[in-house]
Amino acid sequence: MAFNGLFKSLGRRRFYLAFVLASLLVFGHAFFNGSAFAATFVPKVPLFPLSELKPGMQGEVVTVVKGLERVSFPAEVVSIIPSQSEPKSLILIRAKGPLVEKIGGIAAGMSGSPFFIGGKLVGAIGYGWEFSDHNLGLVTPIEEMTKALERSSGANGVVKHGFYEGKNAPMIASGVSRRGAERISDDLKGRAEVLPFDLPQGGISVDYNAKLNPGDSVGVLLAWGDVTVGATGTLTALDDKGNFLAFAHPFLNRGDVSFPLTRSWVHEVIPSIRSPFKLGSPLSIVGVVSQDRPQAIAGRVGSFPHGVEVSVKFTDESGKSTSKRFQVVNDPFLMNRVLPGALLGLLDDLWGRVGEGTGYISVKIEGKGFTEGFSRKNVYFSDNDIIGQIVNQEIMRLVSSLSLNRFKEIEPMGIHVELQVTRKPEIVYIEKLEIPNKDEAKKGQDLDVHVTLRNFRGEPEVKKLKLKVPERAAGLCEVVVRGGGIAEPSQVSLMSGWRAITSFDELLSEIKAEESNNQVIVELLYGFLLEEGGGMPLDENYELVSEMKKRRMEEGTFKVFDTNYYVEGLLRRTLTIQNIEGN
Repeated sequence: MAFNGLFKSLGRRRFYLAFVLASLLVFGHAFFNGSAFAATFVPKVPLFPLSELKPGMQGEVVTVVKGLERVSFPAEVVSIIPSQSEPKSLILIRAKGPLVEKIGGIAAGMSGSPFFIGGKLVGAIGYGWEFSDHNLGLVTPIEEMTKALERSSGANGVVKHGFYEGKNAPMIASGVSRRGAERISDDLKGRAEVLPFDLPQGGISVDYNAKLNPGDSVGVLLAWGDVTVGATGTLTALDDKGNFLAFAHPFLNRGDVSFPLTRSWVHEVIPSIRSPFKLGSPLSIVGVVSQDRPQAIAGRVGSFPHGVEVSVKFTDESGKSTSKRFQVVNDPFLMNRVLPGALLGLLDDLWGRVGEGTGYISVKIEGKGFTEGFSRKNVYFSDNDIIGQIVNQEIMRLVSSLSLNRFKEIEPMGIHVELQVTRKPEIVYIEKLEIPNKDEAKKGQDLDVHVTLRNFRGEPEVKKLKLKVPERAAGLCEVVVRGGGIAEPSQVSLMSGWRAITSFDELLSEIKAEESNNQVIVELLYGFLLEEGGGMPLDENYELVSEMKKRRMEEGTFKVFDTNYYVEGLLRRTLTIQNIEGN
């Protein structure tokens, strides 16, 4: 993203700097460090080589269709299909029997369900077709699935094979509103429909000694806690060290990852003309997914991931406060696609409505290597969607600025949000700007400025202050009073190429220099000189915004005072500056 796009100010729209990831440790037990896998994956069960497979061979698929119980149904090999992309071969099977007839065929969520011939593992269901014969499906050979453990594999892999799709169950979301769930789905590029579900009583636990078997229902989480987002699939195989393979196709195809693996409860297989699907809920976190590759997902049972901690304290207009906590995956780019919908949906649910109102927001970000943390407060008013405005314009821009900064990693990381809302329009309007002595304004002297403010449907109030007329001011000048963030100074030096942000401290300084919507800004604007003969701008054109504001506050031409309201309005008045002698 170009700097001119990052720093251009348009009305109340402000742009933060963005650029590397941080994450928060969430479990104090056996964390996966990326080196747990053996050089080769040897499943506990015997294997059936792809080279010996022939059409017409009979086998069985093991999966869960209700609760936790594994069941099986017969299937016949129809053909072996070569592929140019990963996986290189797929096996076409036809499912049979009364169970398949009852559930309507191979269902989404059966991804990873192992296919055995004579007790030997051939591979696992990975793909199928929509609006078709759901008894037909594609099995990813076990030889292909084990490639997921090779970290260099899958660089050119694809999520879809053009004419068939992974049998992923729909995304599941708990603790968020419908529009929050839809936002998550949209931000994941429509990866899957997001369905609401209820967590088990007491929430998702952590099982440090889980015992899993091929065919068990498992899931992958992107957020967990009071907000939970994830998908359900099936475990294919394990080795003696706890390493596993599942899904038989990618989840999000992101390569090296660190996602929680869960044991899942299947409520039911939902018949559908489009494609039947399992409706499942996570029960407990049992391991970590460390590879998300075109052939399968892979990881280790008994090891657990890092995450980014998010806490929310919400206070409604009655004064009732509610606190929530959840974790988000420690991938910076993916986190910034999951978190907006998670926060939007959580705050919607906490308020129980969507609409107009005023919000008082405080965001704090902290972590290792960032012990002092960073806090920012602001006030917002919206006539149609106060929660959406705060999530999009304040919380997520600050989160992305720090989590993606290019200078240092903030790890572990915590994001703490406090929001107080009311339906009332807590607004103060800038109504009048007067300069009583403007005809006598002279260099080096004080200039009286009177600003009239009016609360929403309230009485006017006059605020009196002084601006300093600098010695170098001359000729026609301008006094401006405005709400914070309205016509805010832009980063001219960055957009013009005179300067660059070169350190984390500079980054923080520019974020701190951002104005807040509850501020009233009063400033004296005067002309700038050009360097003799060079045509190169001076002062603001070379300064970062933080430097410019500091200098102008010290010289007395820039005043800020805070209110408890959202400030609306902008007024300008011109005047001519004289020198002491009146020239």
